Amino acid sequence: MFMGGEQQKKGFSYRVLSVKEQKKMPGSVRKWINKVRTEKGVYTRRHRGGCYLVIAAGMKPNPGYRLEVSKLSKEEDGRPAMWVRETIPESGQMQPQVISYPCLVIRVKGGLPHVFRAESGNPIQYRDSDI
Repeated sequence: MFMGGEQQKKGFSYRVLSVKEQKKMPGSVRKWINKVRTEKGVYTRRHRGGCYLVIAAGMKPNPGYRLEVSKLSKEEDGRPAMWVRETIPESGQMQPQVISYPCLVIRVKGGLPHVFRAESGNPIQYRDSDI
């Protein structure tokens, strides 16, 4: 799992932003994140020279669901690839019954990556950010 500091792979670097870092972002970017995280998919936004990527799992029945970057690689076309794993709560584990919207907010430098589900290898599609 890749978390914390800046991660690099062959001309591509990214940083998964913590909730604390997200709270320091400009209001327009925070508003956009809150909007797109409700629908499953990958979303991008450029803001003041930076590029942000949101990988959203959509609505879940409790906060036990998580997303994590599990692997980086380089595709045959030269683009970076990011593999994302969704973790689910353990069976029988007590969870508060409150709707949650797990997502990763990532600042990227370099080309946008292909994003794949680690469990199946299926691509996660980029979606229009104006949902």
